[in-house]
Amino acid sequence: MPTCDDDFEIPEITDFTGWEVGRYARQPGEGLDIQIDGAVEYSLRLIPSNKVVGRFATTHEAWPAVLAELDRGIPARLLMLDWHWADGTRGRVSSGRLLAFLARSGIGTLDVEEPVHAVS
Repeated sequence: MPTCDDDFEIPEITDFTGWEVGRYARQPGEGLDIQIDGAVEYSLRLIPSNKVVGRFATTHEAWPAVLAELDRGIPARLLMLDWHWADGTRGRVSSGRLLAFLARSGIGTLDVEEPVHAVS
């Protein structure tokens, strides 16, 4: 049973005038903002000491603080971003190298490469 049909052609689409951008698509220069349902604030803390570095209304406001801590020489594995509900419940948004990646992509500086260090 042959699976290739040489007579089949896929038409090329060249007219995009009637197309729309998806409603969740980011505009050029717009940052990444992670939203947790019910979260009233977000906090950046150092682990394992649990020292709170800053509290923020949105994750988009937290990205510069994450990058500032990385620039200060704090390893990414020691940073954690938490969400907080009004009743005191909290949970993790992100931590470690993924948090550093999200912060860089969140403010549009993803083209800067982070040096890779061997784990000792």
